[in-house]
Amino acid sequence: MQLFISPTAGENAVRVARCAAEFIRCNPGSLLCLAAGDTPLPAYACLVDMQAAGEVDLSSVFYVGLDEWMGLGSETRGSCRQVMDAHFYQPAHIPEERRAVWNGHADAEAECARISAFIEAHGGIGFTVLGLGMNGHVGFNEPGTGLSLGCIRVELDATTRSVSAKYFDTPMPVQWGVSIGAGTLKAARTLVLMADGSRKAPILHRALAQPPTDAVPASLLADHPDLRVFLDEAAAAQLPPEIRRT
Repeated sequence: MQLFISPTAGENAVRVARCAAEFIRCNPGSLLCLAAGDTPLPAYACLVDMQAAGEVDLSSVFYVGLDEWMGLGSETRGSCRQVMDAHFYQPAHIPEERRAVWNGHADAEAECARISAFIEAHGGIGFTVLGLGMNGHVGFNEPGTGLSLGCIRVELDATTRSVSAKYFDTPMPVQWGVSIGAGTLKAARTLVLMADGSRKAPILHRALAQPPTDAVPASLLADHPDLRVFLDEAAAAQLPPEIRRT
């Protein structure tokens, strides 16, 4: 694990964007998986700016969606598809044929098969950017799901359902999600985990400084050979010195 701690979340986002851009420049044609949560969006904005400055060609790679709320689609502000369209795919001018995104209205089993086939067809995930849920989830790999391979349909944890309210204009009765499984995410060549703010400090301690457990899904990724963790000072506050030195 490589740990990068920045004074602010904004500086953290710039560092993640530079990391992603370097991977894209060195690995054209590879597959990226980008989370749609609030934390990584500033990094995606930096990538769009870097493309405008001629520093990276974001259409030189392929993209696969990490997850989606079942029952929601691009028409719902706050769905994963809507967020990524608005904040990355459209500003970056990513052609539709270079991305596979979840359809929350479709049959879950068929969607899992479709996304899994896209990942396999592109040689697996090369680079992924993940956020960290308050319960330690990555994507919709909720507590207890383990290192699932392929893609999964998941009943959302109570914490996830509660936190979901911040994403939507009006409350949504979300109960299920679909996601790339943690086992397939862990098979990515480079795995980036982002978190910021003091509210994430306790779960980061459990994920990075305590033994891995199914109860904290992110902890199952901690031994990835190329895990890069980007935190601001507030999120890193509870990590012990031996972890902060990595």
